[in-house]
Amino acid sequence: MNVIRRVQIALIIILFLGCVPLSGAEAARYSDVPETHWSAKEVYYLSDLGVLKGGSNGKFNKDAPVTRAQAAAILVRAKKLPLDNVPNPGFKDVPTSHPFYKEIAAAVNAGWFSKAGSFNPNGQLKRVEMAKITAAAFSLSGSVPVEWEDMARAHWGTPYVSSLVANGITAGYTATKYQPSGVVTRAQFAVFTARALNSKFRMNIVAYPKKAAQGIFYPQFKDTEGVRDFALLNEEYAEVGRELVSIRKEVMDLAKEDSSLGKYYQYTVSYKVTRADASYTSVVFESYQYTGGAHGYEQLFSYNYDVKKEDFMSLDDLAQKQGYKRAVIDRINAQAYALAKKGRISWEGLESLNEHQQQFYMTNTGFVMYFNPYEYGPYSDGIREFALPYSLVR
Repeated sequence: MNVIRRVQIALIIILFLGCVPLSGAEAARYSDVPETHWSAKEVYYLSDLGVLKGGSNGKFNKDAPVTRAQAAAILVRAKKLPLDNVPNPGFKDVPTSHPFYKEIAAAVNAGWFSKAGSFNPNGQLKRVEMAKITAAAFSLSGSVPVEWEDMARAHWGTPYVSSLVANGITAGYTATKYQPSGVVTRAQFAVFTARALNSKFRMNIVAYPKKAAQGIFYPQFKDTEGVRDFALLNEEYAEVGRELVSIRKEVMDLAKEDSSLGKYYQYTVSYKVTRADASYTSVVFESYQYTGGAHGYEQLFSYNYDVKKEDFMSLDDLAQKQGYKRAVIDRINAQAYALAKKGRISWEGLESLNEHQQQFYMTNTGFVMYFNPYEYGPYSDGIREFALPYSLVR
């Protein structure tokens, strides 16, 4: 092969590579967003599309708050709105020389942001504002009857947040709180935007809270793909809510009979959704009850649900290995005795799982067995939890 021919082939290769989009591995990477970060897939997806841009220091600045101007620019790029000949919205604090003037004008003209005297471009974007502009930018429809602990039904942002939940874009800041005034970080906004733009990033199963009584909430589930019907599961949790309200009433009735300590009586329940996908849902409740005496009493109780079989599960239902109980008992005892040796807990030794078939909850990577106060130790030990791999039982 002569030199001229080699040069021609080299040029063809260079031109070909220049036309091929960079893969995720070859595209720009940010030093503060490792592949293991919870937002990495969404951040790099949007970066590869040119929707997100990092700083000059090679970082994405994932934990920095998103400003209103930045949010407008990100959404405009995601929706590919034209920037030419857009009417000036006339904000006092957004002159035509502003670096994001065109993007802000386009976002306002599209109806995502309200017109006013000022735009507050450097203001930090709040979670409820994020819900409004995201729902508007992507024309999200649908809703769920969510009842947040920190956001009334009459709040102006409730319809937008409800739409985001219904579409699998958010499930709240915690199980029962949305935190509407919370500041949105760049990583969080990347995840919200990616989920709105591309359904593959959305949550297929979402959980949202319903209020049973003051201080008592229970979860409801929705399949955002519309494949699975959670009506029966949701009714079961509604019944759990009613039972908790009944217990609370009993506690409050007892309070009336205690003239000295009755005013301190209380019964509250919180919960966490530790797993929610097409295979399983898992919810762990934590209750606190005080009915007089030296201290109250905290305990965990959980519900694990097989989505495909449409039935609640015991530990035996989860397990597929013969003799799994011995392996689980040995692993728990090993962890417990190691803690006892350090003086952190007391442990009398676990010998059987027969009485603890419901005392576990599931995560994406494993399951957790728990023991409430007085089980295998004094009250002062509190609730003891032991994380275990699925490989022990499956």
